[in-house]
Amino acid sequence: MQKVFLTEPIHPNAIALLREHFEVVQGVETDEAAVIRQAQGCDAALVRVAKITDAVMAGVPTLKVIAKHGMGVDNIDVEAATARGVLVVNAPFSNLNAVAEHIVMLLLALSKRVVRMDRLTRSGSFAQRSAFHTTELRGVTVGFIGMGKIAKLAAKKLTGFDLRVIAYDPFVRQADVDALQVVMTPAEQVYRTADFVIVHTALTAETYHLVGAAQLQAMKPSAYLINASRGPIVDEQALVEALRAGEIAGAGLDVFEQEPPPAEHPLFSMDNVIVSPHNAALSDGALLAMAMDSSQGVIEYLEGKPVSYPVNPAVLESLS
Repeated sequence: MQKVFLTEPIHPNAIALLREHFEVVQGVETDEAAVIRQAQGCDAALVRVAKITDAVMAGVPTLKVIAKHGMGVDNIDVEAATARGVLVVNAPFSNLNAVAEHIVMLLLALSKRVVRMDRLTRSGSFAQRSAFHTTELRGVTVGFIGMGKIAKLAAKKLTGFDLRVIAYDPFVRQADVDALQVVMTPAEQVYRTADFVIVHTALTAETYHLVGAAQLQAMKPSAYLINASRGPIVDEQALVEALRAGEIAGAGLDVFEQEPPPAEHPLFSMDNVIVSPHNAALSDGALLAMAMDSSQGVIEYLEGKPVSYPVNPAVLESLS
C-alpha cells in the first residue's frame, strides 16, 4: 500500500479520506533531518509549514508528490522537485475567504484603533476616550500591492465602505478588475496616495523586501501598512525605523520575517501596530478546505487521475 507522510497534523476528515486510499504516516518533528527519517518509504508528503528542501527529496527518494496545505509554496523547493520529477500540488482556493476577511479586519482595527482603545478601557483610562480620534473609511483610498485572488476578494469585501481602491500588479490588466471598481496604477502612486497600503503577493526572489525604506518613505505620514501575505516581502527593520520616525501612522501584520518572531521584537511595544500570529488562514472552514483539497491532490496523482491544482505542470507533461 502506498504511504502518505503528514509533516504536521491536518483536519481529521482529510486524514480519514487519505486512509481510504493509503497508509498515513503522521510526523512529529519538522526539522529537515527528522522529516527525512520519518518519511522513509513514503510516496507523498503533505506539508503545512515544514520545509521540503532538495535535501529532503534526495533523502526520501520514493517521493512522487508533495502537497501544500494551502496556497503558498515558498517552503517547498519547487525547482528541485521539478528537476527530480516530483509533482507539487496545492490548494489555491481553500483559504481565500479567511485571509481576505483577516485583511479587512486588520484595516478596520487600525482605522478604529481597536487594540489601543481596548487597552485604555481595561486600564481604567476611560476618560482619555476623546484624546484619540478614529478614521472613517468613507472617502479614503486603499491601495493594493499585488492583485491576486485574495486581494481581489478583499477589494470586493471593501466595496461596501464607500471608499476608493487602487492597485499595482504587473500581471493584472485594468479589464481584469473593472467589475470590482479597482483602478490599476503604477506602484509609486499606490505608495504616495493610499491611506492604507495592503501588500499581498507571493514571496519570490523578486518580491523579497519589495517594500523597503524607499517605499515606506513615499507613503503619507497618516497612512497604514498591512501585510498578511509573507513576512520577508516587507523589510522589517525598515518598517521599524519608519514607525519610530513617524513616517507612517501604523501597521497591521499577520506575518514576520522570522517566524515565530523574537519575544522582544520592537514592533510588539508599539501601540500603533496590530499583530497576529500568521493565523489569517486558520479559520474553521479554511482548515477543512486546505486539508481536503491538498489530500485530493495526492489522491488524484497517485491514482492516475487528472490533477486539479498542479504547481509544476511540467512534471505532468513529461509523463504524457
